[in-house]
Parts: sequence; C-alpha cells; structure tokens
Amino acid sequence: KIFSGTAGGSSWTERDTGRTSAGKYNFERFNFDGNDKLIVVDGSNDPTVFNTSIAATDVTASSVEGAKYVTAFKNHMFYAGMSSTPQEIVFSQPFDEDAFNSGSGAGSVKVDDTVVGLKAFRGDLFIFCENRIFKMTGSTSSDFAIVPVTRDIGCVNGDTIQEFAGDLIFLGPDGLRTVAGTA
Repeated sequence: KIFSGTAGGSSWTERDTGRTSAGKYNFERFNFDGNDKLIVVDGSNDPTVFNTSIAATDVTASSVEGAKYVTAFKNHMFYAGMSSTPQEIVFSQPFDEDAFNSGSGAGSVKVDDTVVGLKAFRGDLFIFCENRIFKMTGSTSSDFAIVPVTRDIGCVNGDTIQEFAGDLIFLGPDGLRTVAGTA
C-alpha cells in the first residue's frame, strides 16, 4: 500500500487502494509538462503516477503492467522488468508517461539478457542485465540505438546501481565495479 502522512506524522492517508501482491517499490521523479510527478512500479501492478496533490493515476497499458524498473530518459518514460518479457524495455511517447502509440514516438527494444536495472547517466541510458550491460544513445525513437558496454559482466542487483564520483557503480559478481572500468 502507499500512504502519505501529515506534518508531524499524526495521521496517514492511503493514496492507492488497488494494489495487490506488490513487490519492492521503485520510483522516478519527473516533470514532462511543468508539473512535478512521481511514478511508482512494484513488479506486479500497473505503474502508478502521483501528481503534486498526491492523486494516483494508473498507467494501464498491458505492455508495462508489472514493471519492476522505471526511469525517465530523453522525455520518454522507460519501463522494464515485466515478468512475461524480462528482456524488453518499453518506452512511452515523448512527454507522456501513459501513451504508447508507436506512430507518435513510443516503442520497445529487446536485449539478449534479463534486465535488472535502468539508469540514465550523462546523456545515455544504461541497461543493466544479469550477465551484460548495454547503453542506449539517441534522443527519439527514430535514432535510439543500443550498443553493448560489456557482454562479460552483469549486475547482481539493480538496487546497487548508483552514481558516485562521476561514474556509475554497481554490484557485479566479483564485487563493486564502475561502468568505466567495466567497459
């Protein structure tokens, strides 16, 4: 369940009542239309967007239901970790986290490994997988391109992906690694 609290924590209000079997929550803050928003994914339910009034709106596209990972990149929302398509990354139309018309700039890409995390960093989107790491470059669906960073090392746990000292660090099978050192 998702709750908000009052100042001082004297009362709590449930903000999203339809969640079932939620796993670990991941979220992204974004602002595509001049309004700050928060999007939440949990590996089981529809992604949910909260506006500044903390009103919840579900992203009901079946292609992103049950997403575990979400990140904003180049004015698109990227979703990954769906149990039925663990190697697929789905992205929304520009400036709309809840629209998926391919003729308007939405789409999807597949990699040849199970995605365990996404991280936008220095103008690129890094796609961390169990045994590989990829990088997406470009600005729109017409020029997005995926190139391998490494096909030999993956990320053990996507929650470990962090920006630190001007690089991305993550937990690999042999310990903490940097993307720059891994490439």
